[in-house]
Amino acid sequence: MSTTTSYRLSGIALLAGAVLSAVGYILSAFASGTDLQTLISPLSMTFSVVTILGSIFLLVGLPGMYLRQAKRAGVVGLLGFLFLFYVTLFQGIMVPFTSITFIPFLADHQIAPEIMANPPATWIPFFAVSMVGQVLGILLLAIASLRARVFPRWIGWTMVATLVLSAASMIPFFPEALSSLPAVVGMVALAGFGLNLLTPQQDSSNQTAPVSSPVEVRA
Repeated sequence: MSTTTSYRLSGIALLAGAVLSAVGYILSAFASGTDLQTLISPLSMTFSVVTILGSIFLLVGLPGMYLRQAKRAGVVGLLGFLFLFYVTLFQGIMVPFTSITFIPFLADHQIAPEIMANPPATWIPFFAVSMVGQVLGILLLAIASLRARVFPRWIGWTMVATLVLSAASMIPFFPEALSSLPAVVGMVALAGFGLNLLTPQQDSSNQTAPVSSPVEVRA
């Protein structure tokens, strides 16, 4: 398989993953709650399944995004990619997977809803790493992409906007209906990566500088 084909497949995966994940995040805004009916509702199950599918596509496409700018992104780009990969794996697959498997099982055995809504103590370190990794991953990848100049700069600034919106969403009076907005904006950035992977790579260092025409000097 040629490099161009691999990049295009990665781009398709990122686009599909970004769209599905954005839909999942939007659905999650209508399925927030810790009561039993919300936890096992069809909407919550749909949100979890869509999120898992979207995250799988993202995990398939992210390596292509990283390799496209690896030479110029350096260690910062690598760390950003690794953090984002872990966050997608943990928050996008493992956590929703428990919602469609263990939560209904616990509900059938009449476990208290507050127990089902809170993660077990053994998960706390993984949650902590994912929360820190989410911030660092987005920030480092945004910096690396802006410095590398392989992808359009609007993608890097969109990732920065994701962090700003995430910080704003912690304000008490931030509208609850917009709680998923930072994640959706982040998916726009990943979709931008995917869209650009569909086009052949253009390396500015290989472009020939324009040669000026000789000017005849007359005495």
